[in-house]
Amino acid sequence: MEFILNTLITVGSFIVLLAIIIGIHELGHFLAARFFNVHVIRFKIGFGKTLYSKIDNQDTEFSIGLLPLGGYVQMLGETAPQENIGSKDKNTTANKKISYSDISLGARAVITAAGPIANFVLAILVYILIFLIGAKELGPFIGEVQENSLGERAGLDIGSKVIRIDSREISSFNEINTSLAKRAGDTGIIEIDYSLKDSDIVLKSEVQISDWLREKSQIDAVSSFGIKPFIPALIGSLQEDGPAKKAGLKVGDLIIRVDDKNIDSWLQLTSAITLSSEDLSIQVIRKGAEFSYSVTPSILSDDNGKRLIIGIGGITSLDDLPEELVIFNKKNFFEAISASFISTYQFAILILDSIGKMVTGSVSVENIGGPIQISLLASSAAKAGFVSFLTMIAVLSINLGLLNLLPIPILDGGQLVLIAIEKIKGSPVSESFLEYSYRIGIFLVGSLMFFAIFNDILRII
Repeated sequence: MEFILNTLITVGSFIVLLAIIIGIHELGHFLAARFFNVHVIRFKIGFGKTLYSKIDNQDTEFSIGLLPLGGYVQMLGETAPQENIGSKDKNTTANKKISYSDISLGARAVITAAGPIANFVLAILVYILIFLIGAKELGPFIGEVQENSLGERAGLDIGSKVIRIDSREISSFNEINTSLAKRAGDTGIIEIDYSLKDSDIVLKSEVQISDWLREKSQIDAVSSFGIKPFIPALIGSLQEDGPAKKAGLKVGDLIIRVDDKNIDSWLQLTSAITLSSEDLSIQVIRKGAEFSYSVTPSILSDDNGKRLIIGIGGITSLDDLPEELVIFNKKNFFEAISASFISTYQFAILILDSIGKMVTGSVSVENIGGPIQISLLASSAAKAGFVSFLTMIAVLSINLGLLNLLPIPILDGGQLVLIAIEKIKGSPVSESFLEYSYRIGIFLVGSLMFFAIFNDILRII
């Protein structure tokens, strides 16, 4: 039952996500075409067999296709290759309607650019909503530093607070990941300003990198840097009849010591329990008072082998974290507008920088994700909550807008290049040139999709 539910969430969130960002993209083209009185033959979301269609009073067919992996707006007189349009549509009183080829080059450019612009506008509006709703995020505190990692070389330790990376102010752990991801493929120095636990003194360090993350994914840059977020050793749940509950521990207890080891984080706690071999002396803080318990671990056998457990679970919600470890990012209307433009700009720059590095070979093409990865990310975002799902919409909308602006024939960017060529030439480009350019465009986009799906499969297996 759980598998069926997870599958429904994955498929449903994937369809909703793509329908929104693709629908808005095509709506941008459609509204711009209507503004210039160009007759739109068909507005379709999805490809393949038509599941639903309706014709409005201006003879435009609105339809939904079986495969939610794209869409298009077919205009009268447009030469771009689309799905096969029936002869009935082609012969619809064409002489009485304005075609795409009848309008000026400037108007064509506006219609072409309107799709990507609509995606950026969607991202801005979604970010405004996110900032107005407000969301909790993990603070920029370090919970683990791996040995011989870049994080250790930087001097970070458990409880350290990252203040700046490369002069960029850091307010959340997610911003640490974003700032580090920007340096993927680089050779040089990463500058980090931080403070140690229970200290206000700002320390500065520099870490040398060389072709960093060139063969790895940028998605989880913090792991490659060797750090993890700080999660306190708070008991979020207790196993019924488990060792901890039998000993008297309670939900909400903060574990501060196991035997003679001071515990500062959940990761330290799990390590201390795993390495134990006999009864544990556990000290906790409960409502400001300290309590001590003796707990005998039990042995759990699973696919990872045998390990010791005491039957406790960590916190599962940011609401359960102490206030000093989280940030609540909520803004008024005018602050939200400004912050939304900044967020959209920052993600756009990050994406463009990543694309450039993939083209030059500075980072691996493994960073390219396809429909499978999008569906999994959409599912995770949907399960994480409304704000997480909104964030996914904004990020993918920016991705789609930028992708369509690439100068590849059949994409909007390629169409803008063809319009520019026609403007410079003073006459339309030849049919043979169009045919070859579209073939090249289809090959390039097809290759991109192949790599994306191939990477998705490799991630699964």
